Amino acid sequence: MIIKGGSRAGPRQLAAHLLRTDTNERMEILALDSGLDDLAATFRDWQTISEGTRGKKGLYHVNIDPDSRYDMTPAQWARAVEVLEQELGLEGQPRAVVLHEKKGRQHIHVVWARTDLETMTMRSDSNNYLAHERASLKLEREFGHEHVPGKHAKRDRTKQPEFPRAGVSHAEHQQAERSGLSVPERRAQIAAIRESCDSGAAFKAAVEDAGYIVAQSDRRDFVLVTAEGSVLSLARELKMKAADTRSFMADVDRDTLPTAAEAKAQQGARREAAQPPPPFEMQRPPVEDLAPAPDTRSEIPPPEEETPAAAILSPAVAQALAEREKADAAKLAAWHAAELRQLAYVLKLDDEPKMEGLARQHKAERDRLKREQRAAASGMEGYIEALQNRLNPGRGAEKLAARKKEWRQMYFRQAHEKADMEMLLAQNRAEELDALQERHAQQRRDQQAGFERERQRYAADAARAARLLEQIEEDRRAAEQARQQGRGPDGPPGRTK
Repeated sequence: MIIKGGSRAGPRQLAAHLLRTDTNERMEILALDSGLDDLAATFRDWQTISEGTRGKKGLYHVNIDPDSRYDMTPAQWARAVEVLEQELGLEGQPRAVVLHEKKGRQHIHVVWARTDLETMTMRSDSNNYLAHERASLKLEREFGHEHVPGKHAKRDRTKQPEFPRAGVSHAEHQQAERSGLSVPERRAQIAAIRESCDSGAAFKAAVEDAGYIVAQSDRRDFVLVTAEGSVLSLARELKMKAADTRSFMADVDRDTLPTAAEAKAQQGARREAAQPPPPFEMQRPPVEDLAPAPDTRSEIPPPEEETPAAAILSPAVAQALAEREKADAAKLAAWHAAELRQLAYVLKLDDEPKMEGLARQHKAERDRLKREQRAAASGMEGYIEALQNRLNPGRGAEKLAARKKEWRQMYFRQAHEKADMEMLLAQNRAEELDALQERHAQQRRDQQAGFERERQRYAADAARAARLLEQIEEDRRAAEQARQQGRGPDGPPGRTK
């Protein structure tokens, strides 16, 4: 059973995510501790209350995801929420529980209000990863589920010395849904290409034939850019160390490769080229290809009865549109950069209490060991031990060595726990930033599509205006021709009423 989550804000976005029915086959609200039936309004109220504590993240959102082999009963779901609530120290707090079913697999989302109304303080979220794993381990044992190794409380360092890494990040999962190719399938495809190539140059040619682009990253490493514009680490895809990947790609001149941004632009151009053409071309067709204008003098033919002619925007309109698009794109880029910096800053602030909590825990362990050793060395027991050490100096040396060893083991374990925590927090920050950058890329694609629709609308308006001007000019020429032939509004010249 996997439990993931953390403190957050954004009540409207969270409620929209939990209420989605387009990506979930089934959505059901199992519990809602609120006088309102509106999930978004409830979350907004909980977040608003937290502002009275000067807190920024008034919600605690967690996902409980059991293995697909086990069918959970309503009583088991309720028990899972109860155990996790106790481990997190959120007893008595209002909560919402939402069930999602996707592809026949169920999981639940639980959201608590973090603000304690009696004390007007925020319930602590420190060491929440340990709480998640403790609850997961307890539930696995209680429900008889297969044990899933974890990173902290569920980790046996003798059997699992390496710090575990997530096989698939959230951004990779989203990219797999867009491409229709799962992460294992994509990596199997790239691994098969790697096995069939005996050099980096051959691998580059083969993988580009498969639709990828090999590019250079900001560091010395190589990356792959998919057809959808996602940037993947080549070492991660090949499951190789960075040094081994650079050795394999040694015959590829990295300086000649495009950057990741350039490769994404190339993939975007390929996608645009593969899209069906718009309803009308943005260039004026040859004159001989145009159908002759209908011989009608009195009315303008309706647009649906004629073949729409293409039109070229006037230079002034085209320049104005280009300048406005450039300004809007610059505004969006500036907003994205600011949002990325803000997220990185907030994630760093969120990590500081976790590291401080771990440091306090380590200090408490050291103080406890110091007190235990001092207690053993004082009083009657200490006097007897000192007397025995005097009679047997070797025994005293062994006792001293044992105490030093106990201290070394504690320092070694705490150093590993600190390194593991730092690595986990860095990994979580990278996943959050990657997910934000992916959303930014989608927003840029949506903006470009909006620009294209606007250009087409202006071109269509220009085409209609041109047809109207031609009709007006034709009517003017017809009136002038009639006047020159001697016909006026009152008949031939010389005729009087």
